[in-house]
Amino acid sequence: MKLSAIVLGLSLMGGIASQAHAAEGKIAGYLFGDYYYNVSGPAEKQNGFQFRRVYFTYDLKWSDKVTGRFRLEANDAGFGKKDKMVPYVKESSVTWKQAQGSLSAGLVPTLSWALQEKVWGYRPIEKTIMDLRGKGTAVDLGVSWTRKLGAANSVSVMLSNGNGTAAETDNDKKIALQGLTKVGGLDAKIYADMQTQKGGADQTTLAGFVGKAGEGFHGGIEGFYRIDKKAAAGEDLKGFGVSLFGAKPVAEGKKVFARADLYDPNSDADDDGETLLIGGLDWALAKDLHLMPNLLVTLYQDSGKDTQIVPRLTGFFEF
Repeated sequence: MKLSAIVLGLSLMGGIASQAHAAEGKIAGYLFGDYYYNVSGPAEKQNGFQFRRVYFTYDLKWSDKVTGRFRLEANDAGFGKKDKMVPYVKESSVTWKQAQGSLSAGLVPTLSWALQEKVWGYRPIEKTIMDLRGKGTAVDLGVSWTRKLGAANSVSVMLSNGNGTAAETDNDKKIALQGLTKVGGLDAKIYADMQTQKGGADQTTLAGFVGKAGEGFHGGIEGFYRIDKKAAAGEDLKGFGVSLFGAKPVAEGKKVFARADLYDPNSDADDDGETLLIGGLDWALAKDLHLMPNLLVTLYQDSGKDTQIVPRLTGFFEF
């Protein structure tokens, strides 16, 4: 189905719902992309213009307690491929808000890295470390429940398929737990999940985060530890990652940002670690329109791999 037909269908459904149920609808979205050039590394001299993400979101509000969201996403197919950008359903959910929490069902955001991504604030530059290293999914099909414990604390639990936007393929499921708190102006999070797999090849993730959000400086540190049972020649694979990031205004409409990631996919293996360094300038040309020159440097523990250096000019706007 073409995007124009989907948009038309959403508009009609939104109009019908608004008249029949007195619901309030809102359309929003954003896109980001860049021109990049691989100066050195595994893909040396590779370059191009790309749209890395396009979002189209329709939010519906039936009442103060019941809301819904439908979101489409499209991405660049990747260098060397001639495939067109094809939209797919990224989120489709209904949320019931309660006095002390909420319950969401459908294709809903997971608990994995929502807080970290919000504090980092530069998804157009790069995913947070767990997302980047494939230690979970941003959304999943299932149910998510959050309970507030006072003004500064909350706990959440989610039960889902564990396949992201893909269809279920087996009877195994994923359960995730999260605890959030605010202490002295800092946001803190503890997180754990377990996904059962065929043959006992279960996956378990433990993670934590401490950071500060705000209009001025925002940043933090996050880390995770992952166990993939029977993943490496029948042996358990244990990996970890740590990410330190921050951003600070330096002038009207301008911020500098920086980040350093350390990632080891298998702590029992040698020469497989990576260090990712990111730095750049966020220049707000207008409200919701940003131009961000940035540099990505990947250092490999394996001496046989050349350092990857990628300067980019990234653009981002939302509506």
